[in-house]
Amino acid sequence: MTSISLDDFQTKDDGNNENLSDHTNDQSLSSSTSDSSDDCPFNAEICAKLSSAFAKATGIEAEFAVQLLKDHGWNIDQALRATYEAKEHAESILNSKKDWKKIGDKYFKIISWNTDTTDTDDEELNELIEQRTETMIEIFLREKPDVILLQEIGTFALTLIITCLSALYDDESIQIDSSNNSNYVSIFTRKSTMKKTKVSIITNENNWNMLKVETEYKDSIQLDLFNAVIDENTSLFCFEQINQNTTNHLILSAISSKILNNVDLFESCNLVDIWQMTGQLPETTYTYDPELNSNISSREKPQRCDRLFFRSLTSMMDKFKPVHMEFEGIQHIKTSNMTFPSTHWAIQGYFDVES
Repeated sequence: MTSISLDDFQTKDDGNNENLSDHTNDQSLSSSTSDSSDDCPFNAEICAKLSSAFAKATGIEAEFAVQLLKDHGWNIDQALRATYEAKEHAESILNSKKDWKKIGDKYFKIISWNTDTTDTDDEELNELIEQRTETMIEIFLREKPDVILLQEIGTFALTLIITCLSALYDDESIQIDSSNNSNYVSIFTRKSTMKKTKVSIITNENNWNMLKVETEYKDSIQLDLFNAVIDENTSLFCFEQINQNTTNHLILSAISSKILNNVDLFESCNLVDIWQMTGQLPETTYTYDPELNSNISSREKPQRCDRLFFRSLTSMMDKFKPVHMEFEGIQHIKTSNMTFPSTHWAIQGYFDVES
């Protein structure tokens, strides 16, 4: 299903609507529907009129209307249900965010994001990557998290982010593996609140890499940060290495993967998913969601591909604890009402810190 953000549901100004006749709308839609009129059980003219009526009824753009109807076999009831479910989902996410934005500065904040910005030779794709990355940067500067963990980030996007955040953040980046020298994981730490004490690159025999940065938060809390992209060949090694970490340090680990269903792996390290610790909110379940994210062209089922894991200490249970998790990057980039910053939603976690 093509994703719809709240912006798309804003009712169009009545004055503007009066300037567009039904005939004009039908003409604008005919080119969109004619290319795949075979998918529609009606002729191109009827398809165009159906799309025009659907667009007006829902208040969404013509291109979205056509795509939604195609995605649901031109079944108007199903398309309408999907449209309003998407609207309610987006509203629930934004409403949950509003309250936390008012008091967010009192918390330790961390963002983890699979940016899906691997370098490409395609000039048009590079231009789109730049636009998507600029939106990510705007989010980072608005939220000002203490830590930013990025996965699958290309050289071009990484250079842009480092350049724009260098005044506020220190950064460390490594290539994920030797086979792809333009695909990185990165850890950014806010200069005013975080102090780096040690940087490590953890490597297996196949030259797969995980990044570890040891830090101190406000000169009082020792916090070790891990960041990795894993698959079935690297997952066991990854969690084994995390499990060997110094026992008197807190751990925050960002893992991006499509095989994160093996609960035994991270439970053996006493790692707990932030999502589970903050109420398992339905609206923050799936970080990779083809039903809501129009950047994804495949028809896969929604997945929780991205997770933030936390390991505390008995002595720190009440002094540093996760209290909220939300998604970022859920609204379209400024230059397109069909494109999101990434194929993945970003995870933002809030931790209550005892003074």
